[in-house]
Amino acid sequence: MLLAYMCQLEDNGGVYLTAVGGRSEHLYEIIRNHPLKRKVLLMPSHAQGHILLEQVSREFGPVLNMEVKTLELWALERVNLLLTQKHLRYITYLEARWISCRLLQSEIASGDGYLHGMTISPGVTDVFHQALMELRSAGVKPETLSIDAFENEDKGRFVKGLLHRYEEELERGKLTDLAGLLAWVKQLPPMSLDIIIVVDEDAIRTELDRQLVDAITGGGRFIPLVKEPSFIDLDSRFPFKHTEIFHASAVLAEVREVFRRITEMSIPWDQVELVLSNDEKYAGAVNTVASGAGIRCTYSGGLPIGLTNAGKSAKLLLDWIESGYNIEYLLLALKQSYIRVKEQETNADITTFRLVREAERTGIGWGRDRYHLLEKRVAAEAANGETINTVKILNSFFQHLFTAVSEEALSSPRAILRVLIEFVDRYAVLKDEGEHQVLNGIRTLEQAIATAGELNMDKALTLQYVRDGLDGLRIHVSGTPSPGYIHVTPLSTGGQSGRPYTFIVGMSEKNWMVSARQDPVLLDEERARIHSKLITSVGRTGRLIEQRSRRLGIIRGKCFLSYCSYDTAEGHEQLPAYEMLQIYRMKNGQPSADYESMVQNLEPGVSYTGIGSRIAMDTADSWMRALLSDGSQIKDGSEEVYSNYPHIFGGVIASRARADAALSPYDGLLDLSAYPAERPGEAAHQAFSASKLEMYARCPLQYFFHDILHVRRKDATVHDRTKWLNALQRGSLMHDIFNKYLTEMKEWRASTSDPLTEARLNQLTEQVIQQYKEQIPAPSEHIFHKECDNIRKDVNIFFVNEQQRTTIPAHMELQLHEQDSPMLLELEGGMSLPVRGFVDRVDEIEPHQYKIFDYKTGNPRKFKQNECFSGGTKLQLPLYGMAVEQWMRQSGYDVEARVTNSVYYFPTEKGMGEEISRPQHRRKDLSILVEAMLEAMKQGLYPPTNDPKNCTWCDYKDVCGVHAEQFADKREMQEHSEKLGSILEVERFD
Repeated sequence: MLLAYMCQLEDNGGVYLTAVGGRSEHLYEIIRNHPLKRKVLLMPSHAQGHILLEQVSREFGPVLNMEVKTLELWALERVNLLLTQKHLRYITYLEARWISCRLLQSEIASGDGYLHGMTISPGVTDVFHQALMELRSAGVKPETLSIDAFENEDKGRFVKGLLHRYEEELERGKLTDLAGLLAWVKQLPPMSLDIIIVVDEDAIRTELDRQLVDAITGGGRFIPLVKEPSFIDLDSRFPFKHTEIFHASAVLAEVREVFRRITEMSIPWDQVELVLSNDEKYAGAVNTVASGAGIRCTYSGGLPIGLTNAGKSAKLLLDWIESGYNIEYLLLALKQSYIRVKEQETNADITTFRLVREAERTGIGWGRDRYHLLEKRVAAEAANGETINTVKILNSFFQHLFTAVSEEALSSPRAILRVLIEFVDRYAVLKDEGEHQVLNGIRTLEQAIATAGELNMDKALTLQYVRDGLDGLRIHVSGTPSPGYIHVTPLSTGGQSGRPYTFIVGMSEKNWMVSARQDPVLLDEERARIHSKLITSVGRTGRLIEQRSRRLGIIRGKCFLSYCSYDTAEGHEQLPAYEMLQIYRMKNGQPSADYESMVQNLEPGVSYTGIGSRIAMDTADSWMRALLSDGSQIKDGSEEVYSNYPHIFGGVIASRARADAALSPYDGLLDLSAYPAERPGEAAHQAFSASKLEMYARCPLQYFFHDILHVRRKDATVHDRTKWLNALQRGSLMHDIFNKYLTEMKEWRASTSDPLTEARLNQLTEQVIQQYKEQIPAPSEHIFHKECDNIRKDVNIFFVNEQQRTTIPAHMELQLHEQDSPMLLELEGGMSLPVRGFVDRVDEIEPHQYKIFDYKTGNPRKFKQNECFSGGTKLQLPLYGMAVEQWMRQSGYDVEARVTNSVYYFPTEKGMGEEISRPQHRRKDLSILVEAMLEAMKQGLYPPTNDPKNCTWCDYKDVCGVHAEQFADKREMQEHSEKLGSILEVERFD
């Protein structure tokens, strides 16, 4: 179709040729009228230009001799040779921002002035830098900028000085920015009159842009593309009658519904453009749903780097640094396979599982000091071959990190970016092109900062700038649509693909509202006084809305509009955008319709699973079909679950069996025909300790999990910033102090009857405390000193009790077994029990008569004075009394030895030095008790505990649940007494 041209004389004298009709038709008419001439299409971006040319070619015919330019690159291309001759280098907006940042940081460092006391965060840098760029774009010079134009004189003086220092910095570094290009462009002759220049008005956003275009074209001789009307105007060609509107309960539900409709309608993917009203919130959701459904998409705005291993590992490294080196962040990276640690030199084949387990067990966790534990373990080589190799790799890994993350590096964003580059390059698992795009993006950030020179700030601010830079990076950016792919665009550029199906999601009032907030640096009144070409907040808002509306007016074909009717983060309902209401009015011919009537006439909000749809997006949709009746009533669904998940059905059978009155294998009673049991202790490698037997007596099922199945709780150090030592570590420390003191006292008493002094005990206490502090750094000095005071109080209780004691130890930490074999303890009745164990202390109280001690740091109240075995749960003293006696006789230490006394000793402030005795004359009962235990094990009896209180601190309580309560009734039933006889026999011993 032929278009009627119109000539318009502008204020600057330039002649603009315009045409009546759509912009694609207009552009084709220009191409057809000048087929052999060189033509330049000036667009906001290359991608938008190529999309427009492709649309023209597809709809009208061939595009000849047309090239796409952007204003910045075109101007730079024109003056590039001139800049080279003048030894000048062009800097991008990002590079210029870092110069502004350094100037602002220098202002803060001076200690006075307008910004005194302010933190120059990335947001502060952005607003000041944007103000500088707008002033330069309007042609404002420092010498012409009047302080009187500002509401605040101090601010005016500061902005004027900042602009001056910025220009000085450019001159000093032989740099130029976009505003600086104008002077050089004006020195060159304009483009030839034979060249047809076509300009999309969105490419001219500022006064600087307009002057650059005038300088390049020679007085503004170009053809502006015809403006599309707003998509909600009456004369718009937007497909109102072919538009569908729906709403959803959540973002993911909305996105899933889009893909569900595309699939139901059998729309080819490369016929669809998906416009995101909120790119930050919706891009990840689109990628999640599309990836899960195998749908391919291109992303005009790209995707956040947090979707890649490289991005996740970089951010987790920042989290590790920011948290004070909490190892959990790096362990997460290892567990999720974001990074892989391997010793390059030795090529040691150590699995990630071993690295994680060893790191959790080592005790490192926060603060640099704790990581020295790895060095100490390597130096001591206190581990087997495979373990020491694992520790060496961990030590090398963390030493490398701490060398890079020095205190100096923590004050420099550029240095931290270099750390991230090396970390990602060396350790991250880079699976695809997107991973390498992250690495290149971080390198680009580092190079941009290099333009500003040295930039130093405190650690928190350094990490904030680096994190801000990472958040701005994008991967898989594809400005132009690709065959076979859905094209996903942000609202800021969407609607231009020319595809016949367009989905606009997230069309809520919140997402479509354009803020009219004033610039905090250059207020609207100040802008008006400074320069007439400085756009105000109202003008900027109006321009953005107009550009968006006209761009969406390009949409043709069929359109789908949707919004999320409920904001789950804020917890309230959301209204649709005003533009959606307008389209609803025009579609239905109801110009007076309001929000309420529109929402009432829409279909019910779409849920996550799309109930009623013929298409199942994934297993969630399939399950909802199986579990919902035609009336949307929830079915029982158990049969469907059990048939698809047999392990769950097995759990149901177990639960039912436990609740039933009959005994079954699910109660911990093994089927010996299926699992023949060897008599406990018969295997050459098997041996018992008192604690193992006590565990069986306390809860046979716990013993089964721990010693038969060898199921263990994760052996990880719990990092508690409110504690220095846990209960086990504190008990070991107290044992070390007592043993050192008693060892010296034994040597001392060999030459004198006087006791060892309290001063010496205090010296030993401080030595041991210092050793533990070196091994286990304290979270703070306050906590360290507080716990040390408590330790000293316990030591004082111990000393007072030892002063009153007339005996001295014969043995401390007496080992009963050989290194490679257990001790065979001869019980009464001819039974031998293989045992391994240590006795804390043995004193000779009379010639050939001995007393054994077991140190306890807990509360003595749980040890009843009148009991000996406590149902088998307190066997240590009776069992080890026999063992010590046998060891002394067999070793020749004392062939007449008799253990006549044994005590649980509480030498702490909590126990006040109390001793709870256990008799040594019930050895026949001990033999019967142990025989009953072993017989119960042989019979495969591993029921739960008879005291549910034992479950409170059990490692397996999540596995058992209420099994102990369920089994209590079975234990009392007469018909089960024969089957459970051995267990019941054990429990009767007090």
